[in-house]
Amino acid sequence: MMMEKTIIKMAKASKGIKLNKPVLVVGLPGIGNVGKLIAEHLRLEFDSVKLATLLSPHFPHQVVMLRSGGIRLVGNRFYLLRGKGLKRDIILLTGETQAITPEGQYEVNAKIVDFFIDKLKGNFVYTLGGYSVARSVASEPKVYGSATSNEVIEKLKGSGILFGKARGMILGSAGLILAFAKMRKIEGVCLMGETSFLDVDAAAAKAVLKVLAKNLSMEIDTKNLDKIIEKTAKALKELEKQQSGFAPPEGLSGEKPSYIR
Repeated sequence: MMMEKTIIKMAKASKGIKLNKPVLVVGLPGIGNVGKLIAEHLRLEFDSVKLATLLSPHFPHQVVMLRSGGIRLVGNRFYLLRGKGLKRDIILLTGETQAITPEGQYEVNAKIVDFFIDKLKGNFVYTLGGYSVARSVASEPKVYGSATSNEVIEKLKGSGILFGKARGMILGSAGLILAFAKMRKIEGVCLMGETSFLDVDAAAAKAVLKVLAKNLSMEIDTKNLDKIIEKTAKALKELEKQQSGFAPPEGLSGEKPSYIR
């Protein structure tokens, strides 16, 4: 099969499943891997059924080596979350990568939104990411938000989200999916966890997850994220010891424009 454009393949397990105005939660790799951490946590926290796989020639030319010894193309996957008292259908989108070109970003993310609205009959989108503040690690990361309308902002005010405080650009899927959702006349919000220079920021992920759980009435156990936070803290302390007496690495001090993806 030659792949010349982005495709979405329905999974066998999706047959016969009826959805009722589902909400889309997008957690893909990005700054601090905030969205990806949350998505993997949710996928394991709840019973998850894979609904579809998105493949694209705009993804990196890589395959994933499986534990079984096999391989598969890198891609994005849609899951239906179930169990633990969920009050509405939640579709989780995650995967190993995002599109690596501007043209690919537009094609892939437009495809995601069209699929969610036209095929899954969805009506609200949450995108998740990290907001880079370029300073030391926050002990209690803030959660910033950007939404598709003032109505969404008013509805979500008081749930731990800071609107109108973040500056800069939202790069990649976290921003484009929201923009295309707005163009298709459905609402959404991007939740951004305050992060710094960490490749994997579990503290920022936990802060965003708590806000998401509150708004979706989810019961969440954060023990796995707490373990990562503890390991990160130990690693940072060791790094501080090693760098004692030296200037901080370039990019870890001073102010610069912040952005998320």
